[in-house]
This record gives sequence, structure tokens and C-alpha cells, in this order.
Amino acid sequence: MILLKKIVFLSVILTSVYAFASDWHIMTVDTTYYNGVYGTSIALDSLDIPHIAYCRYCGPGLMYASFSPDDSTWIIESVFDSAGVKCDIRDSRIAGTQPSLVFDSKGYPRISFWWGDLGYAWKDSLGWHTTHPLPGPWMRGTSLVLDTNDYPHIGYSVDISNEEALVLYTYQDEYGWHTEIVDTIFVSWIGNVSLASDKDNNIRIAYGRLRREYYFYGLPDIGIGYGIRDEAGEWEIDTIIDSADTVIEWEHFPSLVLDSLGRPCISYQGGAMIDTNISRLKYAVKIDNEWQIEWVEVGKAVGAYNFLALDACNNPHISYYGDAWLKHAIKKDGLWYTERIDSAWGRIIETTYTGIAVDRNGYAHISYNTQLGDGINFLINTRYATGYPEAGLEEQEDSCEISDAKLEVYPNPFSSQAFIRYNCPYQIRISLNIYDISGRLVRRLVDDEDRTGNYSLTWDCKDNQGIKVSAGIYFVRFEAEEFKISKKLIVLR
Repeated sequence: MILLKKIVFLSVILTSVYAFASDWHIMTVDTTYYNGVYGTSIALDSLDIPHIAYCRYCGPGLMYASFSPDDSTWIIESVFDSAGVKCDIRDSRIAGTQPSLVFDSKGYPRISFWWGDLGYAWKDSLGWHTTHPLPGPWMRGTSLVLDTNDYPHIGYSVDISNEEALVLYTYQDEYGWHTEIVDTIFVSWIGNVSLASDKDNNIRIAYGRLRREYYFYGLPDIGIGYGIRDEAGEWEIDTIIDSADTVIEWEHFPSLVLDSLGRPCISYQGGAMIDTNISRLKYAVKIDNEWQIEWVEVGKAVGAYNFLALDACNNPHISYYGDAWLKHAIKKDGLWYTERIDSAWGRIIETTYTGIAVDRNGYAHISYNTQLGDGINFLINTRYATGYPEAGLEEQEDSCEISDAKLEVYPNPFSSQAFIRYNCPYQIRISLNIYDISGRLVRRLVDDEDRTGNYSLTWDCKDNQGIKVSAGIYFVRFEAEEFKISKKLIVLR
């Protein structure tokens, strides 16, 4: 029970500090000093294994961590080594903050990041490589997408002065790197920029605006900017305005995703300092050329550092910071559900800079950093949380009256053992078995027992004869009378 032991160990060490949500598994990815600052980014590979890009700010710089199902640990690589540069928040040579991580069609990672200016890293069979697509200006953000030819497209912003900033778009094609100005904003800070690409390689962009005490040149200075780049390279800009929010002072931290119908979906934060730092996590989707805006949650600093992902059913999942907690929101059947995942009792400065991905089984995977301290001394670490949301969709083969039954598996994929959790809403005779892809029974775990309540066990990847199974796809099936739930398992070797 390697994974379970490590989780229990961490919870014992931090018992007086952390409160964990019961349905989420939390791990510290990196325990070195001052890592994860100013951004983390998470992506899942073709086997739904999580990978995280982040920065060791007082160390090598841009880092890349891969989860190992073999022993439930993180394998950490240095992507760009800026070691020897002293830890100074003003030193623009520290590389790796504000990263954006994606995988190309061959399964190799690509990362855009802050390098004082814009940095871009990619890995191939020879190792890691880095370049400066646009040397020079101080930048914020980065958001990376790849087109169908694996060419990178990066959105970000740069500050020109205290009252002017640019939204920039940099991309690569067969002729090299190119940069375009998407928009000029007469505000002090744009905040995040988020990119998406549709099936025809048309680029979409979302960016935030902050309200000033007055308007510059009579131009509106609030709302979320949304742009579409056409085949001729022209940008069509729209602005999302929340007319229901009468005290808003800023709209920023947008995260843009396209659903299966190609509709833009954006999570973002709106807030007002005059309202004692009360802010709102919002969600907007464009349907029939109209933006539909919903308030997901309202609270102190709610919605900061949010990221959006859609599951296979187009249900939105949002990771975000609020009320000193890392939080997760999901919309199901027209209703929003929110969960607290990770925080610290009285010692937290922030739980911030989140990233989120959702796997094929509906599990959310979140990267983030925690800043612990007493106001003078503090420690920043990169962390990882995964869980099956309370309001998540079960993979039910048949419906019946005990639809509250649940079956969960973690980790998945895995190589040595899987942690299986299930519950029975009332006393009923159940069975829990492992089958291979052909439907052949591989292992009986629970057989014809009357049970009620919550239970957990592990499968050690052995069959009924005690022989290790080969790598491949298997299914764990929970059965209670006529009711069945199945989950796909991926065994690695």
C-alpha cells in the first residue's frame, strides 16, 4: 500500500496545519525551498498520468514533475537551469514562473513560461530545449496551445507603462516565430491571458481588465476581453460585461476552454475593494451569440488564480482560491457544487496558482502552491490534489433505486496496486470483482456479503491464483442485486 502509506505519512506530519477534504488525495510534489511560486500548470498524458510544470525560484528555475505509478512518487527534472542567480524577486533571469504545459501529438511535453521575457521549452528524444520567442519586454501570463501540426501558440501580456498594457500573441510556423498585438488596454494591469484553439486551428483568446478611477480616452476599461483570430490573421474582439454586477471594480483571471460544440467557456474572477475584498467566481458561456454569465461563488478573494477544464460530458470543473482554501467547483444538471480541498489552520498566507485537468473517468487533477508562514517567515511548496467530485457522474451500467452507491479507484493508471473505495447506502448483498477486457473473471475481492456504509481495500494486481497480471485494461465491477457499477483500470508495467 505504497500510495496510502505516503498519504498517511504526510497527514501525520501536517495534522496541526492541514485539513483535507475526505474525497481528495493530496501530495506534496516538491519540498525544496520557495518552489511553485508564481504559477503551476498540470496536464495529463495519453494514459491520464499527471505532469506538472512549476518553478524552483531560488534554485534551478523551470521544473517538470511526472507522477510515477510504480511507487506513487514524483520524478522531477530541471528544464532550464538558472542556478547561481541569487533569490531576488526583482531578478528577471529566474526562469520558470507562470508556466503553461501541454503535450504534443508524439506525447512530448511543451511549456511556455516567464524568463524575464517570453520563454518556450520542449522535450524530444534528445532531452529538453529552450528558446526566447520574444526577447525584451516584461511579461505576464502565459497560455500555450498547439495546433494540429504541433506548432506552438502563446498568449500573454506586457506592461508598457503604469497606465497601458498590451495583449500579445506569439506563434511559430514553418517560417519562424511571429508576434501580434491583439489589444491595447488603458489600465494598469491586464492579468491572465488564456488561449484555446478550435478544430480548424482558429485561435481564441481571453484576457482580463482592471477598473481605474476614470476612463482613458472614453474607452470602457472593465469586463473580459474575448477575441477570435480569423484565417486572414485579423482579430475580432468582443467584451463580456456582467450587467448584474453593479459594484465590480475588476474582471480578471480568465480561463478559456472550448466545449465539444466549439462554444467558448470562460471562468474568471470579478471583485471590488470597496466591498472589503469580496469577489465572485464567475462562469460565462456563449450560446447563440449571447454570453450567459453565472455566479459560481461569492466570498473573500473567491475566484483568484482559477483554471477551467471540461469533462467528457462538458461539465465544467474549476480550481480556484477563496477564503484561504484551495477549492473545486463543478456544474452538474444545471447546479453548481463547490468543495474545499486544502488549507491551513491559521498559518496560511495563500493557496494559489492553480491548474486543473480532468481525466477520462471524471477525476479532477489539480496543481497549486501553498504559502505557509507567520507573516515574517514562510514556506512555499508545489502540491497536487486529485479526487472524484461529490457531484461527479458515476459510470453506471444500469440504473436502480440505490443510485447513491459509489465506486472509486486511485491511482489509475497504476503498476503495483490500486486503492478501491465503495459504499452501500443500505444493507444489501454485494460483490466486487476484477475482470479483464474480454470479460473473464480475474479476481474476486468481495463475494456475496451483506454490507452497508463505506469500505476500502486494495488490489495488488494479482489474480485468484496469486499470479501478477500483465499490463493492460481491466475492469472492477461492483454489483448489488440488479445494480452494477464498472470502472476501467489501466495496469502498467
